[in-house]
Amino acid sequence: MSTSSADSPRTDTPLGSIADIGAVVLRGGQMEAIHYASIAVVDGTGKLTHWLGDPSLITMMRSSIKPFQLMPLLTSGAADRFAFGDRNLSIMAGSHSGTDEHVAVVRENLSRADNDPGMLKCGTHWPIEMQNEQIYPTHGEDRDPLRHNCSGKHSGFLALARHLGVGPGMYLDPDTEGQRLVKQAIADWCEYAPEKMALGIDGCSAPNYPLPLANLAIGFMKLATADNGTPAAKAASRIRQAMMNYPVLFSGNNRLDYHFMQSFPGRVVCKGGAESLQAIGFADPPLGIAVKIHDGGFRALGAICAETFRQLGLTGTAADFPLLKSYERPEIHNNAGLLTGYIVPSFKLRKA
Repeated sequence: MSTSSADSPRTDTPLGSIADIGAVVLRGGQMEAIHYASIAVVDGTGKLTHWLGDPSLITMMRSSIKPFQLMPLLTSGAADRFAFGDRNLSIMAGSHSGTDEHVAVVRENLSRADNDPGMLKCGTHWPIEMQNEQIYPTHGEDRDPLRHNCSGKHSGFLALARHLGVGPGMYLDPDTEGQRLVKQAIADWCEYAPEKMALGIDGCSAPNYPLPLANLAIGFMKLATADNGTPAAKAASRIRQAMMNYPVLFSGNNRLDYHFMQSFPGRVVCKGGAESLQAIGFADPPLGIAVKIHDGGFRALGAICAETFRQLGLTGTAADFPLLKSYERPEIHNNAGLLTGYIVPSFKLRKA
């Protein structure tokens, strides 16, 4: 593996300290924990306008780049060849919750390209929906790769491999044509040189790459606004529409991505990633946002994103954004259900 600035932690930046507080956790009015964050906000030209911590922080992108990983399926002609519609594309671009509906769509994706579940290399885990509802998997759901949150993406990778003549056993190999096209698509949309993207392995075993936060924000701004009629823009438009038309397939009920897209219907595309990363693109006004919680914990991510929206003037009264209400000052309860504290956003965005 090549070495780069992504191989060691950043210790300084020309724009500020990477150790900016994003949120604090209060118990009985006393600060109990701190979550540090970095945020990058870019306008419709890709120029950095607001930031916190280190907007040039280089970090692995994890699942936040799934919409870009899907691009070659469309630009290669594979999506048309296998007649993939919005439902199929939405689940390929997202991290689903592993419900029966999600499983049915992934199975359909595989069948359309003459693939089968045994080809999936994503692994298995306790499905997100069952985790959220605290339902124990008693029928092998935790051993079913179709219920893995990344199985939709993998069904797209397998279809691309089938279209390009890559053997299904090799579909995650970074040196195959399909994965080379995926890496180039990420680089193109996020305007970052591919030779700087050191190879990593994602939780689902797919190739994954590091980018600066500001470049991720650029990519999502472009994803939300692309409409110039080029093949790449047409692919982005199809993916964007699929995500907007089927947010439950793309994410799942009561998930952060679902709540953000439903709060700004027709205006937003977004995608979270493991280790507490969130990318958001607005079509109106045209801008991109990337948020990273440095400790990798998710509990403050929604609160910090909601506060970012407020400071940017994207949200008005709470009544207009009911799905965001719970993220303004999330409550913490103990095992007996008693309210013990709050997660409180504690930052002010800096202007570039």
